[in-house]
Amino acid sequence: MTKEELTRKMFEKDAYVKLSGIEIVEIMDESVTVRAKIQAEHLNANGAVQGGMLYTLADFAFAVHANHLHPMTVTQGGHISYIRAAITDEVTATAVERVRSGHNTVSEVVVRNGVGETVCICTFNGFVKDVAREELEKKFEER
Repeated sequence: MTKEELTRKMFEKDAYVKLSGIEIVEIMDESVTVRAKIQAEHLNANGAVQGGMLYTLADFAFAVHANHLHPMTVTQGGHISYIRAAITDEVTATAVERVRSGHNTVSEVVVRNGVGETVCICTFNGFVKDVAREELEKKFEER
């Protein structure tokens, strides 16, 4: 199983991500991009994409990228700065690792609207567990 296949396999049964309509667009060592088509249920009372949806999208981009680079990684904390209202039909999030030190990884995630404008910028910190790649492959091949 390739590194990308394992990463996709790890996240294919994420029920909340599926419910939210989020999909993986691209997985590379340098970055990961995920996307969601915006539906009525994603909107807040002002008609913009709900902040929780934007955070979920960003957190998922971080999770996919961190686990692609360092299986198994769990989020320890995240911070989101909202820049502008997301009144759009689609949002994308791109995660880039900025620092890896010991069991810690820190990434920046930029969320953009359908025309490429930055909607929010996020920073996530993850804990990298000591799990052998072979152990993960076995776990996810059984799914």
